[in-house]
Amino acid sequence: HEFGDKPAFEDVEVVAQRIIDRFTAGEFDAVRVGYMKFITNARQSPEVMQLLPLQLEVDADGADESASADHALYEFSPDGAALLADLLPRAMKVSLFQAVNDAVVSEQVMRMIAMKAATDNAADLGRSLKRDFNRARQGRITTELTEIVSGAAALE
Repeated sequence: HEFGDKPAFEDVEVVAQRIIDRFTAGEFDAVRVGYMKFITNARQSPEVMQLLPLQLEVDADGADESASADHALYEFSPDGAALLADLLPRAMKVSLFQAVNDAVVSEQVMRMIAMKAATDNAADLGRSLKRDFNRARQGRITTELTEIVSGAAALE
């Protein structure tokens, strides 16, 4: 599926839903997406993000976020299973959309940088060609003047 330069969430959502359906059907053990992550105009980094199965974030100590000493009980409405059935696919779709957007931004920035470099190189080449042309022109003028002066001296 091609998203173009301005990906719409709806387009990414269709692809994500197909991935979710196939993962749920057992066709895949895991789903990962590779993309260029936009960091700054001068820096992008290749990333591989696991979309499915969802994984807990690990903090700097190596412990997952759910491993706290206090386990509070919460009451959910609708129940937890219904919430997860809605939120987990939504989280996966948003993560995929973010990866697509990062990749598009990185590509556009790289194109912009490449075009600036090409423009600068063309300007440098133009200056160099103009200088070479002027030197050749000056050489022709000098040759013609030398021939005229030589011809006038021969007539005297």
